[in-house]
Amino acid sequence: MVKLSVKEKFAFQFVMGEKIYQRWYARFLSFGIDYGRLKRVIGRITGWMQWCAEWTKEGDYLFQKAEEALREGSETKARALFHEATACYHIGQHIFFIDSQQKETSQEKARRSYKRAIGLYAEGERPIRIDIPFQGTQIPGYLRLADTPNRPLIIFVNGMDNIKEAEGHAQGSIFRQNGFNFFTFDGLGQGELWKSLKFDSKQYHIAVSAIIDWFESNQSYRIDMNRIALVGYSLGGYLAPMSAAYDRRVKCVVGNSGLIFIGGLDGLKKLNPIWQRGVTYMTGCETLEQAVNQFDWDIADAPSLQVPLLFYHVGNDEVMPSPEVHADKIMKWAKGEKTLKYYEDGEHCTQNYMDEVFPETIDWLNRKLV
Repeated sequence: MVKLSVKEKFAFQFVMGEKIYQRWYARFLSFGIDYGRLKRVIGRITGWMQWCAEWTKEGDYLFQKAEEALREGSETKARALFHEATACYHIGQHIFFIDSQQKETSQEKARRSYKRAIGLYAEGERPIRIDIPFQGTQIPGYLRLADTPNRPLIIFVNGMDNIKEAEGHAQGSIFRQNGFNFFTFDGLGQGELWKSLKFDSKQYHIAVSAIIDWFESNQSYRIDMNRIALVGYSLGGYLAPMSAAYDRRVKCVVGNSGLIFIGGLDGLKKLNPIWQRGVTYMTGCETLEQAVNQFDWDIADAPSLQVPLLFYHVGNDEVMPSPEVHADKIMKWAKGEKTLKYYEDGEHCTQNYMDEVFPETIDWLNRKLV
């Protein structure tokens, strides 16, 4: 039985209701969940402790339906259902840091379902699995190749609870359709790499540079390595700009709703209780006191950013206190060309404005890279 603090019991009993779930709908829909299915599954959930189990059950149902479709010779239907099963598993593990066993089981099912889905793509469209050596293990990722050679490379930097098989795949489809090569990966403390390497804010940019090193030494994919951009959301909204500052091969960067500074242990304690659990999960620590050395930063301590930056932030961010302070701080830190898009009524990762943000991001990257 998961032991919750008094603060967590209050948050999960009284805050995690339909009003909160609605704030995630746009994000969930963006990576392939049908709206009717979304409403049906959430309708079965009466409390946060059921979240992962109910979504995993729905993923299992869709996975079996996909297998049946495949046996019947309906490959298009099977691929779609495998992708939707992957999305269900991802939603189940989404910020479900209160039970690591459930979370890891659901993630593993997402990885299995995703492999089944991409196995049904035509050779030229199939995401390419790439494992990049790093510190005695491998950074796992998927490459989506543009239709034409010598196009730019977008490296997508995950947030605290993203996985490459769901949101990474959905983003990759958009970028590939717009003529970009796209690499999505699980970094330190994230997704598949979590078992081997826990999160350490001081090491993350080294992993990003290792990815760029690998692509530079493997030219068979015919990618223009003089045109590289990083894109990151949520925690990735900090990690992407920070990593770009350390590696001058990155030509521009997009960040969205980044947590730009922590403020030590006091700062961690001001985070939403859900994300406090995320801090200890990602770092493999039992307490915030133990985790603070790995999960504490101030972007002002990184080298100043010299390349173009497009940064989004929102006033109605449930993840962090005082989001406008984070937006101001990154604008002061960036010394190159910079653009801030601040949505006063926006929600975390501008998820209630994604219809504007996605195409605007593509246009901006086209101007900077193409």
